Amino acid sequence: MDKAKDFGQDLSPTLLKNLIAIGCAILIKETVNLNKLKNHMGLLLGNQHTQTDSHYRRLTRFFDHPVAQRRLWKWLLVWILGYIKRWDGRSMSLYLTLDATSWQLGKQPIQLLVLSLVYRQVSLPLFWMDLARKGHSSQQQRKRLLQQAMKLYPVKGFCLLGDREYGGKAWLQFLTQSGLNFIIRLPKDSYKEAISAGGKAYSALLKRALRGRTVSQWFTLEGHRYQFVARSHQDGAQSADPLVLLISNLSWSKHVVVERYRIRWTTECLFKHLKSNGFHVEELGVQHWAKIRLLVVIIVVLYVICVAEGFRQYHRLRPKKKELGNFQPRESVFRKGYSGVVNQLSSIEHFLDWLMKQLSKPLKIPIRIFFFNVQH
Repeated sequence: MDKAKDFGQDLSPTLLKNLIAIGCAILIKETVNLNKLKNHMGLLLGNQHTQTDSHYRRLTRFFDHPVAQRRLWKWLLVWILGYIKRWDGRSMSLYLTLDATSWQLGKQPIQLLVLSLVYRQVSLPLFWMDLARKGHSSQQQRKRLLQQAMKLYPVKGFCLLGDREYGGKAWLQFLTQSGLNFIIRLPKDSYKEAISAGGKAYSALLKRALRGRTVSQWFTLEGHRYQFVARSHQDGAQSADPLVLLISNLSWSKHVVVERYRIRWTTECLFKHLKSNGFHVEELGVQHWAKIRLLVVIIVVLYVICVAEGFRQYHRLRPKKKELGNFQPRESVFRKGYSGVVNQLSSIEHFLDWLMKQLSKPLKIPIRIFFFNVQH
């Protein structure tokens, strides 16, 4: 624990020890359910003779601790962002994604609105908020999330990628005025009149897109110039949603805009790792919002550590044989790193010794990583 003091210098020894033990238990059990984690706490802490109910009370006391609820989540979030900033700057992507994932906890709906940085084909959560309800986020909630994230991470000049529910005139204007570029998917018939006023009729543009062409047109909306891009869906005109309609404030070519928008899919992979392919966040049993917030940030810390280790072992990832042009790994960077991290969990002492060494090493990413024909 003395070696971890620099990592958690503002935390009490007891709080830091419980934090690390909970993180190790989550990695081993691949769940956030406290009732399942209690069964492994005795082995991790070296007191197997203690009753599991006592370990469960230890877990609940940790999440009930006022310092843990009010301050620990902030400290962990700042640590995550500071750690990511130290990664190899040459490899830093300039793409952000905004998306939400939701599930039901008893009668309580949980919906996390997540702003992520796409770093070398992997989405890393930068900031998030629990909307605690069903349905889409409001423009005010999205603005508040971005404003808070901008105070912690230098996202100005980045390109934000978002799905159809993240539109709106005031929202687009806010992004432009905040110094953010964006590529956002549009629902059909959005800004139809404004787009038609920019040159060719809206219906004519869609007809060409349905025939397999990628079309674009600049138009003016609320005093700002935007590019409208349309193309047919990759599943063809017979799909339920045959067109992909995009709006952007970037001067990139229409083909580049379409290709860059595909990077947004990395967020779906992030949610998969958090929910079913790694930590099973849907199994959390705590219902108080402060406890949920703390548990989520602990999961994100573990996720980022696993991704960093996956990048260090990137040379061991096998490529898919069908991918001849670009390198596409058979195993995800996260899962590769997860396996490497768990292999160090023979004991908390060994794991901490290994982790402190890894955190102090510079993280250099292979420059050959490609994703969707885009080198980040």
